[in-house]
Amino acid sequence: MMRPDGLFHVIKNTETGKYYKTFEVPKKRGGTRPIDKPLRGLAMAQERFAAVLLEVYNPKSFVHGYVRGRSFLSNAQYHQKQRWILNIDIEDFFGSIGFARVRGLFMSKLFGYNDRVATILARICTYQDRLPQGAKTSPILANLIAHNLDKELISLAAKENLRFSRYADDITFSSSSKKIPRSLIKGWEPEYGDRVVELGERLEEAFRTSSFQINRDKTRIQLFDERQVVTGLIVNQYPNVWRKDIKRLRMKLYSAKNYGMEQAASLWIGAGSKSDAFWSHVEGWLGYIKQVRGEGDPVLSKLCKQAMEANPNSSDWIKEHAHMIHEFDLFLSHASEDKPRVRKLHDKLVGLGVKVFFDESSISWGDSIVEQINIGLMKSNFFVPFLSNTFAEKGWTNKELNSAISININRKGRILPICDHDFHVGQNYPLLADILYESWPSPDADEEAKLSEMADKLLAAAEKAKHSQ
Repeated sequence: MMRPDGLFHVIKNTETGKYYKTFEVPKKRGGTRPIDKPLRGLAMAQERFAAVLLEVYNPKSFVHGYVRGRSFLSNAQYHQKQRWILNIDIEDFFGSIGFARVRGLFMSKLFGYNDRVATILARICTYQDRLPQGAKTSPILANLIAHNLDKELISLAAKENLRFSRYADDITFSSSSKKIPRSLIKGWEPEYGDRVVELGERLEEAFRTSSFQINRDKTRIQLFDERQVVTGLIVNQYPNVWRKDIKRLRMKLYSAKNYGMEQAASLWIGAGSKSDAFWSHVEGWLGYIKQVRGEGDPVLSKLCKQAMEANPNSSDWIKEHAHMIHEFDLFLSHASEDKPRVRKLHDKLVGLGVKVFFDESSISWGDSIVEQINIGLMKSNFFVPFLSNTFAEKGWTNKELNSAISININRKGRILPICDHDFHVGQNYPLLADILYESWPSPDADEEAKLSEMADKLLAAAEKAKHSQ
């Protein structure tokens, strides 16, 4: 516990730099970000006061930055599959919130502190007349001070029936309607490419009255037939990582493996950079891809395998994912009563060179069935359930299906159902009702021809998946 005289010594010296360590960290997409890390007693005071601020702060649903349970990913998901998206960036978000604004917040009705207390707290929370990047109090205070701007913007969005969210300094509007309201955007030039966007007067006024500036260089309108990006993720269909980012990470791992970590650090971060900093950067990217694409993603597994080759001392989770390289093109799931029919499809697929996880050929005498099934699910590119009335009644097949849905939650198109001719998907599995499925031939149909057709389609899907990785 800090003594009062110790606290007042800290407060007197907050502006001298004695209680801050300033350094730069690399950004994901190049460049660096300055960090002012609080030290010793000041760090302790900020950490304890941050806990008090969290008790007061009740974030609205449209705020995704610095809020527990929300992230850049939840922010991007909110704007997927929209006709158009408008991105606006707040200029120098933390830097534009200085001592006077923070002190005023503490004297407002929300806190009700007197002049002296508000002054002391504002000194603890600011450095060189700004919110310091690195202080635990800064994100919460930034969100609290941005509340007036949020109120104006959500009011505008509600009036025009738009989607609105804010992730730190990234503001996003979107809509499934083709119409773009003039209160938001007056127009843009040129029609395509790098545009200069003229924002609506009401939107401009919201920023002026809230004492924030718009970063004009980062203002952009994205239409439905263009690549749409929200908080760094492509959201035209569902949130996904840029291919160029994955390619760039592969190059970094290649450099580390072939030339060593020190040289890779100098090449990718800058001359004199330490290998530890480089590897933290790499693991940060791997964690980012894992968060977006999901645990069982084959691209992630291959990247983790590359990481292990470059640095065998990688984090444990990377080691685990490196062993999840997809050994199978697809996992055939079925009830035991349907095995004779599904075996026919299995044999055709194997004849075409497709790698299939099929219980009778993939699980050996003495194996743990549960363990092998789970490994098969994780190491298969596609999950192909044969949905029948018998399948729906079985506990085990439903466990397999639920596991597959969970594993593939962020990987669209990886569940390829085949339904018995008399099975109703919507009644039994509402979650699969909107997924296109193949039908097993009825007793009077040409089974051989239909099985060959299905096998060819599954082969094509497997080949396409291989090329996309």
